[in-house]
Amino acid sequence: MLVTRVRSRFCYHEPMMLDELAEHLNALQRDDCYRVDAVLKESPYETTERVYFRGENGAELGPFVRKSIDRDAGLGGAYERIRDAQRAGRRFEHLPLIIDCYDVGDRLVVIMEYVAGETLADIVYRNDPSISLARDVFPRLCDAVGELHEGFDVPLIHRDLKPSNIMLSRDSMTIIDLGIARAFKEESDEDTRHFGTRAYAPPEQFGFGQTDVRSDVYALGMLLYFCLTEKTPDAKARREGYASEHVPEPMRQVIARAAAFDPADRYAGAAEVKRAFLEAVARSAPAPCEVSESQEPVAPSPESRVPAAAVGAPMPAYAARPSVAAFASSPRTGLLARIPNRVGIIWDIVLLLVFILFFVVTTEMVFAPEPGASGAAAPLPLRAFSYYALLFMLVSPILYLLADRRPLRRLLPPLRACTLKRELVVCIFIMIVGFFAVGISSQFFPPV
Repeated sequence: MLVTRVRSRFCYHEPMMLDELAEHLNALQRDDCYRVDAVLKESPYETTERVYFRGENGAELGPFVRKSIDRDAGLGGAYERIRDAQRAGRRFEHLPLIIDCYDVGDRLVVIMEYVAGETLADIVYRNDPSISLARDVFPRLCDAVGELHEGFDVPLIHRDLKPSNIMLSRDSMTIIDLGIARAFKEESDEDTRHFGTRAYAPPEQFGFGQTDVRSDVYALGMLLYFCLTEKTPDAKARREGYASEHVPEPMRQVIARAAAFDPADRYAGAAEVKRAFLEAVARSAPAPCEVSESQEPVAPSPESRVPAAAVGAPMPAYAARPSVAAFASSPRTGLLARIPNRVGIIWDIVLLLVFILFFVVTTEMVFAPEPGASGAAAPLPLRAFSYYALLFMLVSPILYLLADRRPLRRLLPPLRACTLKRELVVCIFIMIVGFFAVGISSQFFPPV
């Protein structure tokens, strides 16, 4: 009888075990269809990769983003909610298209579109913080956060809104990295897990209560401060009520209320923050802004949006949005925008070393010329004028045009108003003057 019971129990569970095994093998097979192109982020709870889908004939489609999220940490549920809503026909203008979600072991795998563009951090760094930038970007950011809160029966709270998680292009704004986003639960006193970037996260996100839509309102206040100052508020900024020479008083009041310690003292939602900001803009002095040819977010490539046929579900229609008009003009920036700021700084250091090398060689030719060299017999003032004119009026403008001038504009604010066309005209003019100066002075060199 004991053997019969054991056999009966095994037979009862066998179909369930087979279903789970088949589902697991199917997930592994789906996962193997993607080729990893780059690892974008890695943490104890999540790995983010840029991948390409490989067809049976070897053809590839992409790029896409694949996230592998630890289920035991209680993360990733927001992606499944967004996927379900999109497959039910819901269209989101500011959220990425979720292509697939499936489990591999104890990890949730999410496949989504690859969002091209620049982060808000890059936009502010490249264009420099200003009222004009905030006036153009911040209302759209409020709309994007509002869509996350109002687009579902139960609001989704992002909990990690920060400059690097806001993607902008010429005609879109997308909120990314929703790994720690959660649904609001009325019965909860506080969040089960405490995640997020501390500088942009409210106190309740770290054990002082449950997060709700006002938690993202707090982050919106921090993001507004960032757009105006390019700084993340520290303890001193909070003690001083976010006062800064770059923050007009009406906008300071908006930031202070949005980032109040007590959620009850904050704005009720993103739409209310937007209204308050627009009222503050009307009360603030207009900020003149000269459009620079280097100021343009990169436009998304056509293939960055996923064909509907690739997902087997209707693809949301992304409505065209006004460009970041005050910061868009030249296609030249499309390449520059894809170059990370760190790479640009390294490139500038290389060019600086090249200039130093030229300077050392020129100085040696001026003060210690080799006997018999051209110009060795010329008077010292004539050599100095000719050789340094060659360095500063011919070589230096070329190195300047080759440089990534984003860091230079930060150090020398007057350069922010210079367009690419104006820089080219000035550099060419200096080079022409230098050419004639070097040519004329060399006529006075004694013959060798």
